[in-house]
Amino acid sequence: MSPNLFEIQQLCKTYKGKVHALQDVNLTIERQKVTVLIGPSGSGKSTLLRMLNGLEVPTSGSVRFEGKIVDSKSKSISLVREQMGMVFQGFHLFPHLSILDNCTIAPVTLGKMEKEAAEELAKEMIASVGLSDKILEYPRNLSGGQKQRIAIARSLCMKPEVLLFDEPTSALDPEMVGEVLNVIRKLKDSGMTLVIVTHEMQFAEEVADIVLVMDQGNIIEAGKPDQIFHHPSNPRTKEFLRRVIEKK
Repeated sequence: MSPNLFEIQQLCKTYKGKVHALQDVNLTIERQKVTVLIGPSGSGKSTLLRMLNGLEVPTSGSVRFEGKIVDSKSKSISLVREQMGMVFQGFHLFPHLSILDNCTIAPVTLGKMEKEAAEELAKEMIASVGLSDKILEYPRNLSGGQKQRIAIARSLCMKPEVLLFDEPTSALDPEMVGEVLNVIRKLKDSGMTLVIVTHEMQFAEEVADIVLVMDQGNIIEAGKPDQIFHHPSNPRTKEFLRRVIEKK
């Protein structure tokens, strides 16, 4: 088995008006590692993340997951996506379903497990994010931080190989950010493969095995957290981090 879960080659994405969201990105993402993408808004981080599970279609280049091309037009794309959990900025919970049903609907509907087994797993995953007392509640009764933690638990109920996080704390009030980050820390400790787009620099430095810095559709620097945050070599990385620090 290859140590690389993803292999990205010469990946480009151009939108109408010749807007280059990604330009010739080459990258490998290892199993059981935490890869964190940072950089200014509009640098291509979320586009790259969405390319990993076929939510965005490349203009050119390729994404391979466990050696297989990720192709949104392929009949096998659903099987590929079942192995990737995606946690968005918004929570995307079904408002008319209880928390328990939100977590069981996908594995049951897709035939991955029977309802009873799905409920047992869902209870376990909901407990893992510290919300066992909310399983019969509805999303409207939860705080933003609680909704995001349930969104993570829901993804885990599909038993994915990797979790993709697209700025998971950006829609939360500051006091709720910590509870979501603590769940992600536990996932790291469990050895799960994580790919995270975030603006939380302190958190990125803490959890990342490798940090990728993006700017204008390119990965301009990659390295271990200490290197990126304390000894960056690219002038644009230095400028980005300086601006982030000044904002705080």
